[in-house]
Amino acid sequence: MKTTKISQNAADLRIDTKKFDNSTDITKKLEDNYVNILLLGIYTRDASTDPRRSDSMMILTLDKVHKKIEITSLMRDMLMNNVGSKSQDKLTHAYAYGGPQLSLKVVNENLNMNIKDFVKVDFTHFDKIVDAVGGVDINISDAEVKVLNGYISEVANIEKITPSYLIHSGMQHLNGIQALGYARIRYVGDGDFERTERQRTVLTQVFNKISSMSLPQASSTLDTVLSDVETSLSKTDILSDTSYVLMNKINTMEQFRIPDDKPGYSTNRMINGVFYLDWNREGNIADLHQFIFEGDLK
Repeated sequence: MKTTKISQNAADLRIDTKKFDNSTDITKKLEDNYVNILLLGIYTRDASTDPRRSDSMMILTLDKVHKKIEITSLMRDMLMNNVGSKSQDKLTHAYAYGGPQLSLKVVNENLNMNIKDFVKVDFTHFDKIVDAVGGVDINISDAEVKVLNGYISEVANIEKITPSYLIHSGMQHLNGIQALGYARIRYVGDGDFERTERQRTVLTQVFNKISSMSLPQASSTLDTVLSDVETSLSKTDILSDTSYVLMNKINTMEQFRIPDDKPGYSTNRMINGVFYLDWNREGNIADLHQFIFEGDLK
């Protein structure tokens, strides 16, 4: 496992200390009860010429009060304030400008969150994580098959292996490369909104596989999975949280996305010929906090 240490100072991570005051028992209890981690999915065709962007971003929440896991997708084109040296830019560019720490800063400042840790997976390693849990079962539409096979061909060519294409639609068992192709589909259905749903579907399947394992099985699987991730968490932290999930038989994963689907909660904008997804900050942040903290954040 590649461990990357980042600052845990609230100011460095742009955590609002008025809202998340670590000196109070209430906030300490809040952080203990709701563990939030930023998930970053990184992809680039050529690292030497293409800046690495976080094409997939989610907040993973371990809710110890209600005994469940929550995942919240953050749309990559969201217009964010203070992205590196720029007063405004897309969320996806934060990683390219300043890696995981800047990604955390931007998410915390713009969504008024208290996230201090991240887990990063390169898309070229994502397939190995899916294979480590034995693959996933996904219902594939007719429109998705052709696009998915194109992604399978691309990854198989990079990894110099024989591609295993899908030959029909419907419910089927996907291996790692096939699941990666499914999670990358963007131009079928409702564009990037639907792509984030596909990503949550795959992640939920992976979670379901791990949550059904015994603790020794899960530990062994993590040994395989963690070799393909970069994180600010220690292996002890990860094993502790995994043990908590298994010992408390947590098998519920709820999903959310920012911006929300409510009318007026997101707006397409063109700025200097570039597309951005603008969003209603007050409404979206209120809904996000309600989803994650269940009313415990005042």
